[in-house]
Amino acid sequence: MADLKPATDLVVGESYEPYSFRVTPELNEQYCYAEEDYHPRYRETTAEGPPMVHPALIMNMSNRTRSPSFYMPKGRSVLHAKDDIEFVAPAYVGKELFVTWTVCERYEKRSKQFMVIDCRVVDEDGREIIRRYSHNTQIRGDAA
Repeated sequence: MADLKPATDLVVGESYEPYSFRVTPELNEQYCYAEEDYHPRYRETTAEGPPMVHPALIMNMSNRTRSPSFYMPKGRSVLHAKDDIEFVAPAYVGKELFVTWTVCERYEKRSKQFMVIDCRVVDEDGREIIRRYSHNTQIRGDAA
């Protein structure tokens, strides 16, 4: 990608390259065990359909660092400030999920530049799963 921009240089309206992944029963089970959340809704088929995908898995896989086009310049790091997340519908095991990220706002607070990323996750049927607004800033690698 010759025109690849570092995350620090994206402007409002620009997007990262989308990412997709299929949630296998094994992947979902790993998250359930990691979270010590053994609820049957994440492991068993019900009248509504296959087991639900654990929310922690969706959150982890929708971080913008998952985008194939995400990178930071040498000596810089992203600092996550906050998330505003709305879970719109459950995701189901066995489905492929598609993640997109678009810069929707930039602002200054306490002399730091922040970027807001509008992240959307939809399933292979086009159902919206989450709406996520991530607020991030950056630091120099030697500042931590």
